[in-house]
Amino acid sequence: MLLEAWHNLLALLREIGRQARRHYGWAIALVLGSAAIPALLFPHDRALLVGVQFLRGHAETTGHAIAWQLGRWGDYPTYNLPAAILIWIYGAATKSRAWRQVALVAFLGASLAGLFDDCFRLTLGRPRPDVYPAVVDGFYGPTKALFGRYESFPSGHAASDVGMAVALLLVCRPLGWLATAFALAVVWGRLELNKHYPSDVAVGSMIGVYWGMVIGVAGRRLLAGSPNSTDQG
Repeated sequence: MLLEAWHNLLALLREIGRQARRHYGWAIALVLGSAAIPALLFPHDRALLVGVQFLRGHAETTGHAIAWQLGRWGDYPTYNLPAAILIWIYGAATKSRAWRQVALVAFLGASLAGLFDDCFRLTLGRPRPDVYPAVVDGFYGPTKALFGRYESFPSGHAASDVGMAVALLLVCRPLGWLATAFALAVVWGRLELNKHYPSDVAVGSMIGVYWGMVIGVAGRRLLAGSPNSTDQG
């Protein structure tokens, strides 16, 4: 079964490459959007952040506790990876090749989106909003990005969670809707806790949407030839 997973992973990666070449317009849209959003939002990021932090008083205290838990359990090692493993175990237990392929789609949706996001997050060095005004907003480069408080742009939580959610929406809609709701909750939590600016989560989400679409389309094509498909309705 592990050998099958390895062959399925290679087949999925090959199909992802084909879909990425076929839908190169999506990549162009990602590049243009990732350039346009910062240009439009950066000057207003702090005002927008204050605007979305609507909780006050007791509700704010409770909301921050919920947001902290969402951030803790919505990260790649605590959510994306375990979720993909659980789906694969379910597929193994039910002897469903289709569910095991869904697990690979979920894994790659989160992983490739997260890795692509990290290429920028770990080199640009934008400080998180919770260090303002001690540190002025801007880009401080890779030497600062090695420290956690300079990893704001783009949001890694948004990229990996949205990447997995969009990929699942295309291969297993019920799971995809659950993952989408959770991803939106995590994104809200990161804003509420002053861990990211709106532009951070917007670009991170765009990265997730792109990789989720490419991987989801590739996974759906492979699932079409699977002997037992999942419910996509």
